[in-house]
Amino acid sequence: MWLELHDSNGPIFINMDTVTHFHRVEGKRRTTLVTFAPNNGTCVMFQVNESPDEIMDKISEY
Repeated sequence: MWLELHDSNGPIFINMDTVTHFHRVEGKRRTTLVTFAPNNGTCVMFQVNESPDEIMDKISEY
């Protein structure tokens, strides 16, 4: 499932099927998402403006 989220440059599309976890960084207004790439076993981190609650609301819409 792909979600349109936003970073400091605008929209970013995240494949939520590869996200292993996400959390709000304390004291920051950004949420960190960690994705796992099954082909090479690496992790990629994204920071988005949406809160974890907003992300969960978007997921539950599907």
